[in-house]
Amino acid sequence: MTTGLLLACSAPEEKQFAGLRRLMLRLAAESRGLVHWDWRGQPLDFRRRRSLALVLVSGHGSREQAAFRGPRGALTPEMLRLPRRARLYLLGCHQGRSELRKAWAAGTGLAERRVRGHDGETESAFSTCLLLHLLEAGLSGMDHWFSAWQRCNAGLEGHFALLRAAYADSGGDALRAWEKVRGLPALAPHRDFLSAALRHPEYLAGLA
Repeated sequence: MTTGLLLACSAPEEKQFAGLRRLMLRLAAESRGLVHWDWRGQPLDFRRRRSLALVLVSGHGSREQAAFRGPRGALTPEMLRLPRRARLYLLGCHQGRSELRKAWAAGTGLAERRVRGHDGETESAFSTCLLLHLLEAGLSGMDHWFSAWQRCNAGLEGHFALLRAAYADSGGDALRAWEKVRGLPALAPHRDFLSAALRHPEYLAGLA
């Protein structure tokens, strides 16, 4: 019985999402009822899967529309039909904007309150941290850690260029990058959320 779906819209070779993909596969292997799918451009209709309670979509969120850009086109809300009791988590840029979230709700068949996303830019390293917390604490903590992911992206968006430069200068070594930026005051409110990366730096190694 499928109770959760982790849907990847990125190409398997994309280094930016390598840690996320590995975590999705591990979570699916270790969590009863949770499955991982690569989206390959086809419409998906899960309305008869009444046990499906959690759906997480990851990839490149579009700035202009309710969509994730994948290697085989764009996944739009009308291509993902869900049972009414499901909760949809959109792990990509901009998809939490009010008008886009409403589009996801209308297209998938969910009430708007059952759709969550972030309204600005997102950082794939932070998305990796979210899944690391789920690996440690279980899927029951999804809403708590998703809120922490939203706050982290919102609070640090103005520093994304600095953080990415520190990571690049460290050769993709998450621990070395942390040493370069740990004194940044804006990081302080998010240390608990980011601590997952320090416990599992292998999932953030070599991301592009």
